[in-house]
Amino acid sequence: MPFALLRPFLTFLSVLGAMGGFVAEVGKALVTPPFFWDETRRALSSVVFQCLVPVLAIMTAVGMIGSLQGLAVIRIFGADHVLSSLLAESILREMAPTLSAIMMAAQAGTAIAGEIGTMRVKEELDALGVMAVRPMQFVVVPRLLALIVACPLIGLFGALAGMLGGYAVAVGLKGVTKGVFVANLLDFVHMNVIFGGMAKSVVFGLLIGVIACFYGYHVTGGAQGVGRAANKTVVHAIVAIAIANYFITTALLKVLG
Repeated sequence: MPFALLRPFLTFLSVLGAMGGFVAEVGKALVTPPFFWDETRRALSSVVFQCLVPVLAIMTAVGMIGSLQGLAVIRIFGADHVLSSLLAESILREMAPTLSAIMMAAQAGTAIAGEIGTMRVKEELDALGVMAVRPMQFVVVPRLLALIVACPLIGLFGALAGMLGGYAVAVGLKGVTKGVFVANLLDFVHMNVIFGGMAKSVVFGLLIGVIACFYGYHVTGGAQGVGRAANKTVVHAIVAIAIANYFITTALLKVLG
């Protein structure tokens, strides 16, 4: 009975240890030639194509809802002028990096896990090894780099979409003065706010890439194993993003204020 209670914890430690070894292998492959830049560009374009439109759609809606909810509260105090600053802080620091990363985990992360898992099931990874091409360099590293680069870029576009959505509702529908909205927005959008959000996105992209590639690379059990890998990727990536977000936010508040 005590062992049964400890089993989930032991399984977690086992997976964490295996993932640590996997990260070490990836780190070695990152600095060892040859470098497959064409494969990296292909993976990057695939990630952007999959994730950009859904992220823009959800962040526009978030900005619009943020304006509605924010105005409902701050108009009680006659403080309409602070709406754009509240939107800037919340969207740039938290909503854009986090929601964009979650969307990318659900789309690009599962797609990469499924793609690599299918290559494992079809023995394509073994075939690459036979041809003297290291699968870690040709398959894993390009997709990991693609996620690390794409996550902050898509997050930045998502933040812009959120601010535009908030502007459309506040100025177009609720009568907030355009000049006041823009002036307060520019006063609060400092480089440290943008830098903080992009730093989060880089870490989130790294986490998604490591988790997706790890589960895809170690698929067992045929087609069902590929499905399990995709499911584990999205669940574990979202949990990792939530945990990492707390610690990164704490660190950024101490360093950047």
